[in-house]
Amino acid sequence: MKRYAESMFSAGSMRIDWCFIAETGNRMVGRAAFWTLPTLDKPLDLVLLDLDWENEDHLAAGTKFLEQMTAKMRELGAEETGYVLDSPSCWPQWQHFPEKRIILLKQIGFKIQRETYRFEWNDKAALSAISHDLIFRTFTEAGEARFVEAIKRVTEGTLDRRSQRDRELLGEEMEAQSMFEDLTKMEYDPAWWQLAYAHDGQLIGLVMPAKSPTFATIGYIGVVPEYRGKGFIRLLLHHGTETLINAGETAIRADTDVNNIPMANAFRKIGYVQFCNRREYSLKLNR
Repeated sequence: MKRYAESMFSAGSMRIDWCFIAETGNRMVGRAAFWTLPTLDKPLDLVLLDLDWENEDHLAAGTKFLEQMTAKMRELGAEETGYVLDSPSCWPQWQHFPEKRIILLKQIGFKIQRETYRFEWNDKAALSAISHDLIFRTFTEAGEARFVEAIKRVTEGTLDRRSQRDRELLGEEMEAQSMFEDLTKMEYDPAWWQLAYAHDGQLIGLVMPAKSPTFATIGYIGVVPEYRGKGFIRLLLHHGTETLINAGETAIRADTDVNNIPMANAFRKIGYVQFCNRREYSLKLNR
């Protein structure tokens, strides 16, 4: 946890004044922090949440603590916050007592948004070569408009519940633009982001690798509806993974909605290992 916090401070994703402890008398009963992307100046998520979970008053203490923290986030300009819960508990947050955490989150008003499988590739696994005849164009070559249009195309009929919800709420144009803008807030090289085309010029899909403060990630990936079920998602995933490896990355993490079985299978086929399941929760703050 110390190493995680140090990396967050170094990247600009956490700040000293975003770290809090809760005390009763002289006894510490809780701790938590705010997290954001390095390019933003307001908090996005709650992280490093811990309470004296085995104490009988942990729920009352935790409720009061999180109510104060979410109020502070609202003061700092956040309109929504998130919290992720990994099972089994794992680095970097080691979220033990998951059921008690869920009860606390619901008590505050958090609602589950989706569940994902989390995967990791590391340099202990060989990345086998895959032959293909796709034509790739980088972000520099293709430009923003084509990437936004590609995001709109690949989210049509998506199995990802968050994208489904956002398309319904925002409309396909605005959802694609919002997704693109979120991705630009991560660290990336424009040469990493690529559109894939068939030789007749038809768009197949896209892959947009990036980096978070703690690890490299596939970022975003998808295939347009008319080319699904033909193995292209595995080719795109392989290409995105190879891009990050060639950039010197030795560990890559990514996740996919538990409903997206084709994507999960693609991860497994090229050597990614599932290391946990994740529940993503959110809370509206502008109530």
